[in-house]
This record gives sequence, C-alpha cells and structure tokens, in this order.
Amino acid sequence: MRPSSVPRTLEHRLRRAALGWGVGAVVLLLLGMPASAPLAHAVQRGAALSLEYGHPAATPTPVVYWLNLTDAPAFLPASLAGAAPGANVTVHLNNTGTFNHTFTLSQAANYVLNQSWTPGQLGRFFATNGSLANVSVLPGRSAAMTFPLPARAGASYEFVSLVPYQFQAGMRGYLNVSTGSGVKLTEQTTDQLRFLPDTLVVNATTFPAVIDVQITNQGTYAHTWTLSPLAGVFLTFQNYSSYFKLHPPLANAQITTANQVLWANFTIPQKGVYEYICTASGHFAGGMNGTLWVGLLPPPSAAPPSTAIVQGVVLASVGVLLLIGTLLAVASTFVGRFPQKPPSH
Repeated sequence: MRPSSVPRTLEHRLRRAALGWGVGAVVLLLLGMPASAPLAHAVQRGAALSLEYGHPAATPTPVVYWLNLTDAPAFLPASLAGAAPGANVTVHLNNTGTFNHTFTLSQAANYVLNQSWTPGQLGRFFATNGSLANVSVLPGRSAAMTFPLPARAGASYEFVSLVPYQFQAGMRGYLNVSTGSGVKLTEQTTDQLRFLPDTLVVNATTFPAVIDVQITNQGTYAHTWTLSPLAGVFLTFQNYSSYFKLHPPLANAQITTANQVLWANFTIPQKGVYEYICTASGHFAGGMNGTLWVGLLPPPSAAPPSTAIVQGVVLASVGVLLLIGTLLAVASTFVGRFPQKPPSH
C-alpha cells in the first residue's frame, strides 16, 4: 500500500505526460496517413481521350463545313471529309477575294470533271446532270446552305466555281463521304476557357485518317474549335491569326450558343501532333488550346512523388511516441510504492 504521506504530484505529472505522448502519437498517425485519391473524371483538364477505328454513329449526324473562296482562284480547304452517307450537310462560304465565285457541287458520284472543258461545256454538264448545291457569293460576302447527301458510303463529289475560267484555273475540290470507319471523338468547351479534355488521341495506322470531333458548348460564351493543318506547329496568341491566313485550318467549328452541339469533320494527312485553339477574342491567350495526337501516344504523365519514405518515418515516430507514453504510464504506477529513505539528521 502506498504510504499516505507520499505526495501524489509526481504521479499526476507522469500520467499527464503519458497521456500527452499517446495523444501526440494518434494525431501524428492521422496527419501522416495519405488522403484517398479523387476519382478520375472523364473530362477533367489534362485528361486524354483515345478512340479506335470502327465506331460509326448509329444515325447520320449533321455535318458543318467552313470554306474560303479565294481569288487564287481556289477553295480553301479543297477537301471536305467525314460526313456520313445520308447526312444533312451545312456549308458556310466566305468569299475572301474581289471577284464573284460559286460553290457548285456535282451530284455525279466519283466523277472527275474534265479541266480542259470550256465554260460552256462545264455549264452544260451541270444542266444535264444537276447539282447537290449551287450558290454564288459576292466579293467580301458570306453565304451558307444546307442539303442532304446521297446515302452512298465512300462516294466522292466534286465542287467547282462556275464563274468562267475559274474551274479551268484550278478552283475545284472534293466532298468525300465517310465509309463509316472514321474516328469519333467528343470535346467540350467551357466558360473557364478550357477544352475538356485538352488532349485527344487517335490510334490511326493508315493515312489519310478521317476524324470526326463532336463539340458541345457547356458554357454561354461563343467559342471555336480551330485545328492547325500542320503537325508539330504550336501557335502563340500573337501569331495564330497570320498563321491561319497562310495555312487554312483543317477544321474551324464555331460554337456560338449555349448547349450547341456540332461536328468538326476533317482528314488528317499524316501522323503527328496537331494543335487546336479557340480563336474567340482573348480565349487562346487565356489558355484555351489542346493537342490532337494522331498515330502517336502522348508521353505518360509524371508519377506523383512516392510517399513510402514519408509513411515509414511517420510510423517510426508514432512508435517512439507510444513507447515513451507507455514507459511514463508504467513509471507513474510505481510512484510512492517504495518506502522513502528517512531523512538524515
């Protein structure tokens, strides 16, 4: 039995110290545990979306194209691709020159017009065989038309300008209907000036590769999805305008209203990394750009720093704290249990 004359101050101090060391060990253990990783989101910033060939849409999706008519004379671009058989097609035309031009689309599938024909012979061909679309655009003006494509997979339809001698000088192009093997990708735009995802991957092995990107405006601002035609070229907000004047984009989808959905349809000539940007004022400078990897894989993301060493140190520290607390608790039980040496006189 503990002598009643022994003060209990030391015992209380040891017990409080033991409790303090134990609480410290628990707190250190809780703080040192790694947090659970958040679930990955399919459209988070930086996520890559990769699709293989062979996933055609169940029903034809409306297709939108943008085409410049120039005084070269030429259509830019001279090739339109990606539309499914039977799809409704809308073509936006912009006459960048000082002469009239027409966009006249032959309805004769896989028929190449003879460039040596006179303007009269060319006119008689269209009078006899008809056209899928025919519109004249004045200098500096724009126009648009919507028409259905024939339900013929893999067909090619030639378009020309019927203004005398423009076709003969090279103003011609082709609208190529998809065979159903094109890659379908999905993209979103936001008011935070971001594309989601900002990395698209197409595992193409044969070229040219037909690619269709479905774009949805998740915000309220107007955006564009404008794709560089050259691989390995990365733009700046100071030079992109002059660059696209010299190198018309492969795709230039213009998403003007909230929740609008449209397709950018284009053909990639060769493997490489192609940059796409938003050309709306200030958006590219604000960080609205992304990359399309075709036939190549983007480098893997850097792995997060390992926490194994940190966790080991934390566990070792917790063990030391618990040991000290245990020793103090044991020591407190012996305080006053041994008779003290009588004081000397």
